[in-house]
Amino acid sequence: MKKAKAIPVPPPPGYLEEWRATNNTCLVTGATDGIGRALAIRLADAGQSLVLVGRSKDKLRSVLKEVGEAGPNRSHRSFVADLSLISEVDRLANEIQQKLPDLSRVVLCASEISGFHGITKEGIEAGFAVIYLSRFQLLNKLTPLLKKQKAPRVVSFASPATRFELPNMTLLNNPDCNLSNWERRKAHTNCNLLFLAEIAEQLKDTEICINAFGPGLVLTKQIQGYSAARRFWLGMKSSLVGKSAPYAALPAMHMLLSQDFAEKTGGFYECGTKYPPDKHFLDAETRRKFWEDTQQLVQLAQASECKNT
Repeated sequence: MKKAKAIPVPPPPGYLEEWRATNNTCLVTGATDGIGRALAIRLADAGQSLVLVGRSKDKLRSVLKEVGEAGPNRSHRSFVADLSLISEVDRLANEIQQKLPDLSRVVLCASEISGFHGITKEGIEAGFAVIYLSRFQLLNKLTPLLKKQKAPRVVSFASPATRFELPNMTLLNNPDCNLSNWERRKAHTNCNLLFLAEIAEQLKDTEICINAFGPGLVLTKQIQGYSAARRFWLGMKSSLVGKSAPYAALPAMHMLLSQDFAEKTGGFYECGTKYPPDKHFLDAETRRKFWEDTQQLVQLAQASECKNT
């Protein structure tokens, strides 16, 4: 597979000065741990206003303090939301639309923790809901708001280095199936890449730029459930093995803030490299069918919540 260098890491001299001259309101999901937390702190240091989303109120309070110390002259805030529940995603999106009229950057970084499985009260497998369905629903609900902004950007953490296999939603929504943590994560990644390819196509005539970003191997909670052999293999494949979460977050900052990425959309990036999309991501019928299947699951969750209230 041909690769083309796309993102400078670390940023060349002058980038921080360029970024600090701007002030975007940046929403980051999964902001309480790992790369999401590191990216939020770096964005605050680069002069941006941060909006953090997480499940734990205590963790959010701690990260909000760190963000405030990194960017003391900006207004930062947080929202508590359990992204395994579509009802919580809908509530979060409504609050954001009401309270953040100037939102112009969205980072979809929330991820399931290995072993975080089980059917929610809405009838959806919890890990699948967090890492994919919540992103699908949140971004779709925020799209009307983003369309009102000048040159808004979205970055979804999903590794295009993952081998393509058409995800089986029936298996992914069954916590008792025989999929390993690695197989689930690979399928979740392909779900997000299919979604990103389709929504980028739908929004190609707008100013919204949407790109996928894989940070490479960073030792966060999400890969602790992998075997030692699997971690070793991933390390051999990754150009960021052994790097810290703050370092791994740098390319995502370029995608969110640099003029280098103005008007670039629908791209798949792994670390500092742009990947040509697999032919399946270019197939409109595959994307359309997958989109419809996702909508049905979201509607199922919403209907189940209505029955429970």
